[in-house]
Amino acid sequence: MFYAGLQLGTESMQESGSSSNEDVTRFVKLLTANEGRLRAFLFSLVVNRDTVDELMQEISIVLWKKFAQLEDDEGFLKWAYVVARFEVLMFRRQQARDRLVFDENVLSQLADEYSKHLPDQDGDERRQCLIGCLKSLDESEHHLLMTAYGHGTHIKALAERLELSANSLYKTLGRLRRRLKYCVDSKLSTS
Repeated sequence: MFYAGLQLGTESMQESGSSSNEDVTRFVKLLTANEGRLRAFLFSLVVNRDTVDELMQEISIVLWKKFAQLEDDEGFLKWAYVVARFEVLMFRRQQARDRLVFDENVLSQLADEYSKHLPDQDGDERRQCLIGCLKSLDESEHHLLMTAYGHGTHIKALAERLELSANSLYKTLGRLRRRLKYCVDSKLSTS
C-alpha cells in the first residue's frame, strides 16, 4: 500500500523535477534495511501490532515527503526514530482516553533511552521474542504489568487499589518477569 503511494508521489515529484528514480531506490533500500529496527522501536512504545502497522505507514509517508532533508544516509535510522517519535506522540494524543496507553513523559523517556542505543541484531530478536511472550500472557496479567510499569504508578498505591499487600504485588510482578524471561530465553534458544 505504501509503495503504491510512493509510486504516485514519485510521479508527481518527477514532473516537478524534485525527485529521481535514484532517490526512490535509495529511499526504499534505506527504509527496508531499517524497517525491523523501526518497528521494534514502535513496539517498545505502543505494544500493539495493528497500531505499529498503522504508524509504520504514516511514518513511511512522512519519511518519504521529507527525504530530501536527509543529509547523510548513515543518519537515516536516527532521523527515522525522531520522525517516529513525533508520530507516536501525535497518535498518543489522539488515544489519550485509553487508560493502557503510556503517558507522554514515560513515552518520551522510552524514546530517549531507546534512541541512545542503536539496536543490534540480537536486541531486535530479543525484543520480538518479548513481544510474543507478552502476548501469551492473559489480559489481566498484561494489564497488571502495563499498569505497574507503564504509568509511573507507585507499587504501594497500586497494591492498595488492588486490595493486596505491597509484598504480594512485588512477588506477583516478580513471577511475571521471571515467566517472561524464561519465555524469551526459550524462544531465543530455539531460534
